[in-house]
Amino acid sequence: MDILPGGDMPEEFIIVEGNTISFMISQDFYDKFLGLVLCVVFTVEDGEKEIFFDIVPHLNGQRRNGLSGSLGSFNSNHMWIQYLKPDDFLQFSLTLSVSGGTVKKLGYVLGCKQMDDDLKVVLEDKQLVNPASIYEMKLNEFSYKFLPSRMGVMERIKAIRRDLPLRKGIDLGELPKIYLKYWDWLETK
Repeated sequence: MDILPGGDMPEEFIIVEGNTISFMISQDFYDKFLGLVLCVVFTVEDGEKEIFFDIVPHLNGQRRNGLSGSLGSFNSNHMWIQYLKPDDFLQFSLTLSVSGGTVKKLGYVLGCKQMDDDLKVVLEDKQLVNPASIYEMKLNEFSYKFLPSRMGVMERIKAIRRDLPLRKGIDLGELPKIYLKYWDWLETK
């Protein structure tokens, strides 16, 4: 979860009217699916208020465990970005509600691995998903582009990996080894 000040939604996100996002995906697309990123721009009026959220997903027509909690206390417009990992679903809908503030904009993008042309045609012909919402890229590129909190970690990892030849024999304790393993794993996706 990332929360940033400001009220502008990045242009890559598909803006949704209302508070529900829904789509269907084919099994072929699911095999390439990396996840969904929500972007919510909310406003707070009349001083500082605590903002609560509730995300209610329906997978294949059945309600699943949602995600809810507090985003914190705010006194101005902010943008909330939330990554949802792929689950075992072909039909998906999500309803978002916010209390303590007002949702100004709700948007999303879908990340997937590189698709072949035949799959793109099927998605377009069957109108299962909005083609403009799909970003084809590796998982590390998708995370870096759409998840601000991961950008800082990735920059640190890149800087340390770039400097590794210069730092032979120096303890890299400043960066947990799990990040290096994570980076190596991401580069294969």
